[in-house]
Amino acid sequence: LLVITALLIIADKLLVNYGQCKIVVEKDGEETTYKVEGGQNLMSYLIDAGIEISSSCGGKGTCGYCKVQVPDGGGPILPTEEIFMSRAEKERDMRLACQVKVKNDVRIQIPNYLEIVKELAANKNFDANKRWLVTIK
Repeated sequence: LLVITALLIIADKLLVNYGQCKIVVEKDGEETTYKVEGGQNLMSYLIDAGIEISSSCGGKGTCGYCKVQVPDGGGPILPTEEIFMSRAEKERDMRLACQVKVKNDVRIQIPNYLEIVKELAANKNFDANKRWLVTIK
């Protein structure tokens, strides 16, 4: 089983080549473009670019904190993301950065998390026991 897993990983690296991809990041009204070699998840590219994305699970897809809006190039939402997204977030193309694999050009918008937390506190909508169910408006 271990040998088969290793062979699959090697085959993925050698046989699947997504080529040069462009990631356009919009944050705080500014737009930045990064050129990357496709194949990894979006979060790893953002970290390499020095863009901080909230994540307590280290990109394992278990905390739901790394929400970003992916209007173009993210593909369909994965079952691993479904439990962390409200219907409104799905309609607005919100995704978990750790679950979006960069296969082609991607456009993302990073929400202003400080403003979201302020709004949650002001409206008294935050429940620490349900942190994974916090929705981004």
